[in-house]
Amino acid sequence: MLNSALEVADHARRFSEHRRVQVPEILDNAYAEALEHCLKTEVPWGLSVLENGEGRTFKAEELQQMQRADWQKLMRDVQRSAREGYQFLFNSYQIVTAWKEKRDPHLMLHAFFEFMNSAPVLEFARAVTGCNDIVKADAQATRYLPGHFLRRHNDFGQQSATDTRLAAYVLNLSRDWHADWGGQLQFIDEADYVTESWVPRFNCLSLFKVPAWHCVSCVAPYATVPRLAITGWFRSH
Repeated sequence: MLNSALEVADHARRFSEHRRVQVPEILDNAYAEALEHCLKTEVPWGLSVLENGEGRTFKAEELQQMQRADWQKLMRDVQRSAREGYQFLFNSYQIVTAWKEKRDPHLMLHAFFEFMNSAPVLEFARAVTGCNDIVKADAQATRYLPGHFLRRHNDFGQQSATDTRLAAYVLNLSRDWHADWGGQLQFIDEADYVTESWVPRFNCLSLFKVPAWHCVSCVAPYATVPRLAITGWFRSH
């Protein structure tokens, strides 16, 4: 399912020079299209936010049962905390949890998670990043709608001494995304300047070494399609 024409050595050189790389046409096109269809039509989307300093994902059924007043309060709380510091707001589906619980077995995301932990993918990740201690990957599906965002962070927070994450990945599955729609993966330096900004491209893998300060810019209210992606980390154990 990996594109057999990938130029691994070239991507490895770019990663070595910049600690990040984009890999276009990472998957066979038919497989990428099947993933896109799954995200568009089959996933029971939840909602991920930062609540009391901890990430929380409301499951789809929780969102359906939520009263209007509770929803409005949640949105006010998210916006208030985003003004003060780190926060995020986007639809998500926790693939690893669903896989462990054998929930929604009809979704191809279960097979995708196993694919990400297959020998060819892990070997590709080790070859490109130079992180020979990569032994596994995790995954979550994400959908950014207008108003969704992920504020500046570096993936480690207070767990840098023991964190097993070595490299982050974002498999973009949105077509015809416009740069002025937001939703861009932006890398930020210590002076809080954006040093590079990557527009989501269909079947394109963004791969970068962690820690690295980055964000996903807020999706504009006039974006006509959702920003679809599968994200996660390659880990040492």
